[in-house]
Amino acid sequence: MKYNPHRWSNLYALAQAARLGDFFVIDGGFEYAHARHSYFSSLIQRVFRCFKHINHFHSPAYIIISDLSNNFQTCHYPLPHEHSTYFHSTRELYIDLFDKDRLIYLTPDSPNEMTHFDHDAIYILGGIYDDENREPLTYQKAVRQKIRHQKLPLEKYLTFHSTSSRALAFHEVYNILLTLKHTNSNWIKAFRYVPKRKIANRVEEEHNNDDDDDEENIESVAFN
Repeated sequence: MKYNPHRWSNLYALAQAARLGDFFVIDGGFEYAHARHSYFSSLIQRVFRCFKHINHFHSPAYIIISDLSNNFQTCHYPLPHEHSTYFHSTRELYIDLFDKDRLIYLTPDSPNEMTHFDHDAIYILGGIYDDENREPLTYQKAVRQKIRHQKLPLEKYLTFHSTSSRALAFHEVYNILLTLKHTNSNWIKAFRYVPKRKIANRVEEEHNNDDDDDEENIESVAFN
């Protein structure tokens, strides 16, 4: 494999995040909610999109995919070493890995609107990418596990087209959170990562030449 300075710079930043305990969790416990047999491989493909813009942030968050089932495809979907170092996947539950008081589950069904980025928190996003699944699965899971839950204040800053889905992809939520972290919770800048094609109006339109709509054709995960 040829030396790639950008890749090693990204890996160093992610290793630093892991060492400092700066984590972002994707809940991989939703294989049952997907009809496809390739849930894990599809999930991984979406996770890798999170790393496209991490060089924009001096302090990214290390991703952990947790709560994988015992019969999961991790054993049947080996990753090259240079890829597996980007994140960690485990069958352990996030409530066993971290102090429950630090956990915040991001779910659109939560009645609690997120107001700012909590630097001490570990944010969780449900590993659901099936747009047809409208059940409040992640909200129900957060309530059942008695952990905090919040939703992004999308409607406060954005007006969606009537035909647009509010489902956000993993990499979009990841970039939103990292932007909040690095800008003292500037929602206007953070929501630049919501694809333009979905938005009819923004509270304050700011032009950003760094983020074109090259990601618009990427499938959205159901932010459930």
